[in-house]
Amino acid sequence: MERSGLGYHAECYDAKFGLRCRVCQEVIRGAYHLHEGQPICERDYQTNFVPRCYYCDEPLIGTFKINAHGQKACRRHEQGVRCASCERWLDPQEWRLPALTTYGTVLCRHCQHGAVGEHELLAYDNTFGARALQELGLELGAGAQIPIRLDTAAAVEALEGPLDKGVHGLTLTHVTSLQGVETGRTIQGIVVVGGLARAHFEAILAHEFGHVWLFRKRLEQRPPILVEGFCELVRYRWLARDASSLALGLQSRMMENSTPIYGDGFRQMKAIWDQTGIRGVLNTLGL
Repeated sequence: MERSGLGYHAECYDAKFGLRCRVCQEVIRGAYHLHEGQPICERDYQTNFVPRCYYCDEPLIGTFKINAHGQKACRRHEQGVRCASCERWLDPQEWRLPALTTYGTVLCRHCQHGAVGEHELLAYDNTFGARALQELGLELGAGAQIPIRLDTAAAVEALEGPLDKGVHGLTLTHVTSLQGVETGRTIQGIVVVGGLARAHFEAILAHEFGHVWLFRKRLEQRPPILVEGFCELVRYRWLARDASSLALGLQSRMMENSTPIYGDGFRQMKAIWDQTGIRGVLNTLGL
């Protein structure tokens, strides 16, 4: 067999003039890919250049899911196990690492260090709430110590209303009345999902102390978009103190939250804060 009338057999022609893979240097026969302008055979392209699923390590061809951490996943694993705090997908070895199983919370190896359990909880009380509110120029005020306890995500969700799904925290209050006249109001405590990374736990606790402040000011019955928007602003301002990757990621998730109550409410309150500070926020709340 000859090519173009030249005196080369096909194999000799390929050896001398054929397209060679940049990686293995073998003559390319069939389909190939260009990477940085260089030809790569199908085998080496699949091995060295195709993105791979974080979970099964299979090559990802066509469209695939990628998260905020740059992790990529095939369709089978795009709903895989996520870190409860940073939402990284956990690989098979990682999600079996010990976590604070008392609360059923699964954390990645980055978030497990410093996770908040019963021992760490001892450091949090009204003083933390006062510091969180001070980030907005507000005072918690005097009052009894507010009990703070940890529980599982399922237990917290069972206590939460339909507007609060996924927040991982709840402020329990009680109002008594007689013949339609209020006779007393009590803050029974704050419940937060246990086993979360410290920055995540503190952000949730800051949000809940926003509810405490609203309750003490008798503003808890304002429209939910204002109530939750305000509490999310407290959370955001607390996170802004922290330059860690987790805190920055949590802030980014707040800005991208598409829910009408928490996402839109927060962005509305943040815009008011950015333009007019705490005075504008208080005016919006009716103070």
